[in-house]
Amino acid sequence: MEYDPRSPRSFAASYVSNSRFHRFLTINSTTHGPLNVTYGDYGHEPDKNGTTPTLLFMPGMFSSRYIGICLHAIAEKWGVRLLVVDRPGMGNFTEVPLAQRVSTWIEVVPQLLAHLGIQHVSLASHSAGTIYLLNTLYHCRDILYPEKPMVTLLAPWVDPAKSGSTSMKMAQYIPTPAFKLWHHIPRLFLVKDGSATAASGTVIANLTASFPSSSGDEQAKNRLYISKNYGLDLDQQKEIDALMMQYMFEENTVGSNSEALQCLRKEPNTWGKCEDYEVFVRELVERERGRGGVLLKVQAFFGETDSMIGKKGQAYVERCWHQTGEGDLRGAVEFDSMVVPGTDHDNLVSSAEVWERIFKKMVA
Repeated sequence: MEYDPRSPRSFAASYVSNSRFHRFLTINSTTHGPLNVTYGDYGHEPDKNGTTPTLLFMPGMFSSRYIGICLHAIAEKWGVRLLVVDRPGMGNFTEVPLAQRVSTWIEVVPQLLAHLGIQHVSLASHSAGTIYLLNTLYHCRDILYPEKPMVTLLAPWVDPAKSGSTSMKMAQYIPTPAFKLWHHIPRLFLVKDGSATAASGTVIANLTASFPSSSGDEQAKNRLYISKNYGLDLDQQKEIDALMMQYMFEENTVGSNSEALQCLRKEPNTWGKCEDYEVFVRELVERERGRGGVLLKVQAFFGETDSMIGKKGQAYVERCWHQTGEGDLRGAVEFDSMVVPGTDHDNLVSSAEVWERIFKKMVA
């Protein structure tokens, strides 16, 4: 077949290969020595005076920095710079033992931002990225914008003991040694699904149970919305998704083995400061009160259906942030949440309308 530089496939190859999306840095760690770190820099190009609103996004299991490619056009149009950093064992980020994943991440974030000349960011996470966001919020609080500190939780991960999710409880019975091969399994599901966003936890559910999902219909509607509002036609989006999947699994994904064990609580004490969300929020609120100044704004988005955390998990997250009453957060934290119609645990993260809400608050 003759090469056509104007074809959707050619466009996607150029789009996905953008050098901004595949950057590399070596960071000196106090516990591991040199660490290779890979990250993507998406959305609006930073301006010379350093005022471009910037969001550090921590994606779900498997998604890695490649998830940022789905969000690049949206962030660019809204004037937001979006950073997505691979976690240990993903991309070309050096693998570290499970017990040191969180501490390694906390050591890397400030050094990476300093390397990029970024003083302040907003934070966002999806699914398993919740663990890393909350630890970043606790240990690296000063990286948030002092005049507008903002945190966004998309389908936040919940301890299976708190969510009561049937699929998660069943997954906890999978023998720990089996997770040494975990990073090979998603190829079977993700290639069939055709979307890099269906990666954070759906594989676990597919291995343990069958759940109704609106993924297909919602994905089609979302692609149409992006086509109308962000200049990527449907064929281009499909080719971009396909190449993202191919390239992501050509790189290392072994870190997902540790992350699955982490999310399922197969090994103790791997969640850092957020081992217990209720305790975490209480401590955070006290620290925020001690800082004085403006309110820390925390917003959570939940899928209409979510086989990973369910309604019980959602209620648990909301209860933790409200504690015994909204007044408990007064003077420290402002929390709000919403359910996004038509979405589930995974396709929530690719919803253009959700990201519009986030970016709009950042640039307001």
